[in-house]
Amino acid sequence: MSAGRYFVYATILSTFVLIVWGAYLTAGDFGQGCGQPSGNAISSDWPYCNGSLAVPNPSTPAGYAALIEYMHRTLSVLVGVVLVATVVAVSRMRPRPTKAFRALLLSGVLLLVQVGLGNIVVNTGLNAIWTAVHLGNAVALFGVMVVSGVLIRSEEKAGTY
Repeated sequence: MSAGRYFVYATILSTFVLIVWGAYLTAGDFGQGCGQPSGNAISSDWPYCNGSLAVPNPSTPAGYAALIEYMHRTLSVLVGVVLVATVVAVSRMRPRPTKAFRALLLSGVLLLVQVGLGNIVVNTGLNAIWTAVHLGNAVALFGVMVVSGVLIRSEEKAGTY
């Protein structure tokens, strides 16, 4: 099995963890843990959490909410880094698995959309419609990543890439 395939699987797994964490964040109503909506195009104080890059202290209810949102933001960055590493790894495979690579590029676009939607969700005070759109895009992103995993496996197995 190629390194590119391992990267694809790591991307799928990390995205799944991020979606589950986001569901916990939403279900627990922790979405404003890192600050209130700002009303402008930039999310409250992102990338800071309540004015700091330090990990929030979960000893109070507000601190716990901040920690949950902080972890979601951190996982989001990690998924982005893993996706970029995956795209690079798959692009360097020779011959390149074309269909899987195209699906990964689409995943990158969906991830950028997801970041923008996350900004909108925070700045609309966790509006239910925007939150649902954010989740819908996350599911689409995850689906495209799963498709890339299936494609890279089948292209590698068949030797057609």
